[in-house]
Amino acid sequence: TQGREGLPVYASGHGFVSRIKVSAFGYGNALYIDHPNGYTTVYAHLHEFNEEITAFLRKAQYDLESFEVDLNPGKDQILISTHEEIGKSGNSGSSGGPHLHFEIRQTATEFPVNPLLWDFPVADHRAPLIHELTVYPLSDSSFVEGSSYSMGFASARNSGACALLRSEPIGVTGPIGMGIHTLDLLDGNSNSCGIYRLEMYLDDSLVVEQVMNQLDFGTNRFLNAHADYEVLKKQKKSIHKTYVLPFNNLTIYKNLKNRGVIILEDDEVHQLRFVVEDVHGNASTLTTQIIRSDEKRKEDLIKAQHDIEKEFKYDRVNALRSEACNVFMPPGRIYEDALCWADKKDSLKGYYSFSYEIGDYYVPIHEPFLISLKISEVPDSLKSKLLVVRKGPGSREYAQGGRFKLGWVETRVKSFGTYYVALDDVAPVIQKIDLSSNMKGKSNIKVKATDNLSGIQEYRATINNQWILMEYDANRALFTYSFDSSKLAHGKHDFRFEVIDERGNQASLEQQFEW
Repeated sequence: TQGREGLPVYASGHGFVSRIKVSAFGYGNALYIDHPNGYTTVYAHLHEFNEEITAFLRKAQYDLESFEVDLNPGKDQILISTHEEIGKSGNSGSSGGPHLHFEIRQTATEFPVNPLLWDFPVADHRAPLIHELTVYPLSDSSFVEGSSYSMGFASARNSGACALLRSEPIGVTGPIGMGIHTLDLLDGNSNSCGIYRLEMYLDDSLVVEQVMNQLDFGTNRFLNAHADYEVLKKQKKSIHKTYVLPFNNLTIYKNLKNRGVIILEDDEVHQLRFVVEDVHGNASTLTTQIIRSDEKRKEDLIKAQHDIEKEFKYDRVNALRSEACNVFMPPGRIYEDALCWADKKDSLKGYYSFSYEIGDYYVPIHEPFLISLKISEVPDSLKSKLLVVRKGPGSREYAQGGRFKLGWVETRVKSFGTYYVALDDVAPVIQKIDLSSNMKGKSNIKVKATDNLSGIQEYRATINNQWILMEYDANRALFTYSFDSSKLAHGKHDFRFEVIDERGNQASLEQQFEW
């Protein structure tokens, strides 16, 4: 959308509006249209809807007295024609910038399907780019070029028939896995796109095939097991693993042999060939050679000393207990066995527990697990204000919620990292952005509400003690009420705005105005 909002968005086919979801987060203003061919199209992060949809939405919001709604109109309530304008493009919800988020889903399963499988006028004559091959040792007895660390090998060229910069075979020992740093591009567009198909051959024998026809939101988070998670987090680089971790239920893999793991049984030179293809049939190939090697360099493996540690199993119940920190992880939280530890750090001034580094932040977590931190003495009146905080990059704090229980604060978290208990007894701050005693000629009221830690949980606005709709832009912490002469007469009025954070701290603002 050229980095701007307000462009017209049209329905890609006829049908009916099956869902209208409005939220300050996620997809923001999102519209779902069911089509008679068994598919649903989704249009998200919209700035606004068309008049008919908006009228239906506004009535529901006032009936429910809520900005955030999730509505399911009936089949005959809002009919849509092909190419009808359904709204304007925007930046609502958890959007990182103005754009239209468009999906095609199977209506029955809600599985999102690759939209480029349809005949949209998308020009694409460019083959995918292959930048690098990464080779991973997968056991304590595995080595790459004598090293127990993974190694990356750059491609001599990026598209078409590719080969590595190095011409000699790569020496490997024991079970190894491969990963390809690859992206796709469309004609006249600099955006990096995902690939459609990836195949890996060993001596012309297909070892694994990956095809991106559709996804399942129920298994979508397994993409963290498919990617090189650490590289993705540190370098924003897309490496597709061609081997499958023990707990990875993605359905994109076909013709899979030995989970894509390669073990050389002889001393012959073997050829590896990767074929990367986009949905329009443009393909690039990367060929290289590998050979079994007995080289094992003596390396100074950096093994950190931890206060307490334990090998967590991906398919079992795991627990780690120390004097002031407990970790409990049910099965299915990690994608492969991983070391977990709890290292006590310095006590931070102004906080109510020791700071603990729990596990490796770059080990991906599939579902939340439980941590508990023992707290110092705190008055009963403040116990409900305690919460767990994760320390992020640059000392940024991320509230994790939690509840006090017998001298501990426990909560569920979605990642390893550094955690401690903090106190949030500070009310949110409300600022007037466009609000004064004289609102004559104005089209809306705007206020800003920010919170120091736990975050805005709920809010309510009234005029003359009657609920009004204030739209919440979480990206800008902005709340906006648009004057509506059908609901509000001109004259003098009393405005009140209340906001509560996640720990129950409240703030309010009152203003008499004339409109």
